[in-house]
Parts: sequence; C-alpha cells; structure tokens
Amino acid sequence: MKKPSPQWERLLKDVTGSLVLWRFWMHLGWGDVLKQYRRSFLGPVWLSLNTAIFIVVFALIGAQLFKMSLDTYLPYFCVGHVVFSFFSSLAQEGCQTYIGAESFLKQTPYPKTAFVWRVMWRNLIMLAHNLPVVLGVLWWGGAMGEARLEWLLAGLLLTVLAGAFLVAILGAISARFRDVPMMVSSLMQISFFVTPVMWQPDQLTERARLVVTWNPFAAFLDLLRRPLLGEVPETATLYMACCVTVGLGVVFVLIYLGARRRIVYWL
Repeated sequence: MKKPSPQWERLLKDVTGSLVLWRFWMHLGWGDVLKQYRRSFLGPVWLSLNTAIFIVVFALIGAQLFKMSLDTYLPYFCVGHVVFSFFSSLAQEGCQTYIGAESFLKQTPYPKTAFVWRVMWRNLIMLAHNLPVVLGVLWWGGAMGEARLEWLLAGLLLTVLAGAFLVAILGAISARFRDVPMMVSSLMQISFFVTPVMWQPDQLTERARLVVTWNPFAAFLDLLRRPLLGEVPETATLYMACCVTVGLGVVFVLIYLGARRRIVYWL
C-alpha cells in the first residue's frame, strides 16, 4: 500500500487542526463583527435597517418592472438579495483571508484553514443579522409556515462547505497575486446582474437561460431560496451545487498541496 505523501499528511493535519481550534476562529470572527459596531449606537440594527429599506423600495419598483404582484415579488427579491449579498461578501472577504491574518501567521504556526473558518463564521453572523428582515417579509407574504426547513438546512450545509473551499482558494491566490481582490470585486458586481436575484429565469429566452443553467451562484441561490419560499429545489440545481462543491474541493486540495507552506512567505 502506497504511503501518503508528507504534503498530503500536513494538509490533512492542518484541516483537522483548524476544526479542533474552533473556539479560536469563532472568537476571532465574533471580534471582527464587534469591531464594525464599535462606538455605534444601534450596532447591527443599522445593517438590518439598511437592507430592509433597500428591499422594500426596490421591490415596489421591481414588481412593476417585471410585471409581478408585490406579494410574490417581495419575498422572492428579499431572499435573493440577502443570500447573494452573503455570497458576494464571502468571495470578497475571502480574498483577505490570509492578508488580514498576517500578524497571526508570522508569529505562531496556526493551521492555515483556521482563518478560512474565521471568514466563514464572520459572514454567517452577518447573514444572521438580516434574518429578521427575511422572516418579516415571509410573514407579510403569508409564507412563514411554508418553509421547507429540512431542505434549507441541507442547502445551507452544502453552501457552507462550498463557501469554505472558495474562501480558502481565493485566500491563497490573493496572498500571491494582489490584483485578485479587485478582479473578484468586479466579477461579483457582474454576477449580480446575471444571477436571478431580481428577475426570474422564466422571463428569459431559452438561449439566454444558459446564463442561469451554468451559473454556480444561481444554483446555490436557488438551493437556499426555494426552501424558504416553500418549494423543493430542482434536481438539476442539486446536481450543479454538488458538482461545484466537489470541483472546488479538488481545486482546494491541488492548490494547498503545493502552496500551503508558502502562504506565510507571500504575506
């Protein structure tokens, strides 16, 4: 039986070590959130209030633009906007995973992936800040009791796993190439318009729907939005999300087998 390579063993030790240090990265992630609201009077209420105002104002206009009833469009757009904002924040902050942890990594040999979970945990907390807005809109639209919680939990777990791989990949590449964060920021702005956040795929022509079919953000958005609206995700959506997660996992392993020990020297 072939013995695993030293680099593979170190990578596995790094991943398992980061899970053991869950108190460490949870404390850092929570501290990052608190720093944002230092000396703030309302704290996280500002984030929820800003999100709620934007959703309501745009929904009033969007319902007329896309010729949908407000009762249908408001929950659809609300969930889509909140979830995609989570995706966008995760990708952009993922680029700063190791750059922002330079002081830690240059002093103590912490597991590299512990800082991946730090970013993941911080963004999950920020996502939870907008949960009252989503619940309020679902209650207003009469869809509160229709949510498929089992599908929502499964979709959230798959999203967290794929998100962790994405953060790790972007973090390592951005540590080496400092132009990547700006490229990712521009890409996420474009992705917002080609992802069915404010419009529905049925409103496109058959050829134009390929933008949705091959859009990984659309798959994960659908995976989280449909259960909240009382629907079951389509089989094609599940396949796409699973394939993207596996693909990101493979890329993560390939990059970290060679780059994990070099990250500190790139900072």
